[in-house]
Amino acid sequence: MKRLVVFDFDWSLIDQNSDVWIIEQLSPIIAKQINELKEKYQWTDLMNYLVGEIYKQGITKQQFEQAFAAIPFKPEMIEALKMIKSANGDIIILSDANTVYIEAILKAYEVIDLISNIISNPAAWDEDGRLHIRRLNNIPHGCENPCSENICKGHELIKFLSAHPNEYYQIIYVGDSFNDFCPATKINDILLAREGFKLASFLNDTLPSSHEYKNMNRQISPRIIYWKDAVRILEFINDIFGKSK
Repeated sequence: MKRLVVFDFDWSLIDQNSDVWIIEQLSPIIAKQINELKEKYQWTDLMNYLVGEIYKQGITKQQFEQAFAAIPFKPEMIEALKMIKSANGDIIILSDANTVYIEAILKAYEVIDLISNIISNPAAWDEDGRLHIRRLNNIPHGCENPCSENICKGHELIKFLSAHPNEYYQIIYVGDSFNDFCPATKINDILLAREGFKLASFLNDTLPSSHEYKNMNRQISPRIIYWKDAVRILEFINDIFGKSK
């Protein structure tokens, strides 16, 4: 049996929100529409709409790929991935970004071969070079935890583990946002929650009194470790996996 490390992508594995950052790099004018439209559109639908607008501007797949290669991805985080894999651990990504962005960024930083599985919103280029992004789930999942409308990460993690029975003796989850709480309720081992982000505020009960999640049950089984940056993640991974080499 092995250890499994599950990474959220934006602000967890990489040091940016890929959805927003890519659009900002390719078209600052279109990026300004995000705040204007995010209350009108579901987030994944909004991203699909905006990359369509970018396509209309004549921005090419090659320009997307150049942006993917420049997104902040800390060397300590890359080293942590390599350490996990060298110690026979498995790594999966469970993200509300999209498969094209994630795969392209991992390829640009030459770490895609370290990842066993990517669970995210499906995306693909059409023959004209227009990127299409779809919701992972169109049917309401009905989860009572603070999940995104289009993806219940807890359900997706359970589905993955059900397909890999008796394969992992320890599960470590790395996340930063509200939708990383649900998968944390499905494990018993370790949750790495990023300091200064929504998940940590939720777990520490420091949300504003008016927040919709303020009175939700936040009790979970895994040990919670807070982390500030990729340096701390590497230290933790070295403590856990360095002994397994």
